[in-house]
This record gives sequence, C-alpha cells and structure tokens, in this order.
Amino acid sequence: MAEQHEPEPFYENADACPHPEPNNETDPDGWDSWCDQHPACDDGHLCLGKPVGPGCSACSTEAGEMVPWSQCRTRDHARPKDGVVPNPGIDHQPVTVWVGSLDCLERECDEYVDEDGEDIATVDRCSHIREEQACSCQRQDSGEYSTNPCPALIPSA
Repeated sequence: MAEQHEPEPFYENADACPHPEPNNETDPDGWDSWCDQHPACDDGHLCLGKPVGPGCSACSTEAGEMVPWSQCRTRDHARPKDGVVPNPGIDHQPVTVWVGSLDCLERECDEYVDEDGEDIATVDRCSHIREEQACSCQRQDSGEYSTNPCPALIPSA
C-alpha cells in the first residue's frame, strides 16, 4: 500500500536540543525521563520539545530526510494565477488560484515540453491544474492559498 501524503509533525534531532542527556548508569530515572521526551529514531533521538514544523511523511521517506509539508510534491498546492496578488489592506477579496501538484505548477509536467524535450512557451498550464477561487485572507506564509471556504464569508446559522 502506498504511503499517504499527509502533514505530520517533525522534530529536531536531539543532538541539537538544549536538554543534556543524562548518564543511564548514574541517573537511570533521569535517563528514563529524558527518553520519554527524546524517542529513538534512525539517526539517534528526536527532541519533542523542538518541533521544526509539519512535514510530509511519504516524501520524507522517499527523500531520506525531512521534507516540509509546503514542499510535498504530490499534494495539491494553490498558487495565485499568473502570480497575481490582491490589493493590500483589503481583507476579503476573491483570488483566482491554480491548484495542482508542484510538478505541474513548476512546469515539470510532460505537457510543458514537446517530443524533443523543448519547453512549449505557449502552454500556460497543463491539464492537471484546475482554477479555483480563494479569499485574500487565506494567504499562507508560503505564498500559497487555502481553498477552504473563507470563515468570514460563511453565513452563520
């Protein structure tokens, strides 16, 4: 079964955390307590007190290192159409976004090149990208948009 591309919390390696590792032989209780907050992983131990943000478990497994959720190549991303950004200072205005995988949004899809591997400049978007509406309030730090309904525009019951 293929792994699901879902956000999952990722943590700093315990080598870089501020919590000193107690000696198992001289302080077994301290060691047990430390291990509760520093579970073992392939590279040693993680520090649950130092989250580095959400990552994509499936992409991270494939890459052999943590891949941030914002860089998951399989999930849908929503970016402003042609880089259009709404007017600043207006809280709720419609933004047309293109939604698709990073391969498609970053022109790495086969539909952007001809049989000789040359870029087809006249192709604005591949057939895998769909156009949707988002709200300007849903812009995320990554520059992408959430396509969930705008909470301010949902009528209250």
